Amino acid sequence: MRAPEGPASGPAQARAGGRQPEGPGERPPGAAGRADRAPQPADRTAERLDGRRSLRVTLLVLLVGVLLVVLGAGRSWAGLQAAVSVPSLGTTRVGSTNLTGNDLAPLSGLALLALVLVVGIAVTRGRGRWLVGLALLVLGVTLLVQTSAATAGARSEAERRARQGEVVGVPAGGDLRVSSPRSGPLLALAGGALLVLAGAETLRRGSSWPTLGSAFRVPQDRPAPSSSEGGEPPWEGD
Repeated sequence: MRAPEGPASGPAQARAGGRQPEGPGERPPGAAGRADRAPQPADRTAERLDGRRSLRVTLLVLLVGVLLVVLGAGRSWAGLQAAVSVPSLGTTRVGSTNLTGNDLAPLSGLALLALVLVVGIAVTRGRGRWLVGLALLVLGVTLLVQTSAATAGARSEAERRARQGEVVGVPAGGDLRVSSPRSGPLLALAGGALLVLAGAETLRRGSSWPTLGSAFRVPQDRPAPSSSEGGEPPWEGD
């Protein structure tokens, strides 16, 4: 007698099913592609942290740029000294004064306008921040142009105002000596350049930034501190 034939096993069963058996380390077709396409939590966390870091740095650069422009615009850009020549006494100084950057151009007003755009960053999100970045970029370029023009014409403008008697403390008609300090214009130029950088970064990364409040919160993936047993504060004794 022949023993009853059982179900095919091994290679015969694989041939009958039309496919090879999967080993312990093998995955079905398409599983690797799905795993590669799926976003990883670590990647999303890194993107969020990078967006927060970019927002913080941009706000810091923006505030420093405003501060530099305000400080530079308040310094002397043209120093005026008036002197009168007396034949028997020589030359006598009769007055002196300084013209600041704000006397030559509205630099501080333009710089303080950038602080309003910080509010724009706070109240907008997504693509709405492109408009804020564009406004910052235009404002920074305007500051650079105004600063360069005021620096180039500071000497001639100071002389013109003094000749026409428009400068307080310097009488018209005397011998004028005009000095041109460089610290104020350099500070204003540096501040305008920082505003341009802040505007460019807002245009480039602003749509991916978090809201202004969440940028300074503790990340949600960070474990919360464990509470003491029994819910009592750690300083409470028995």
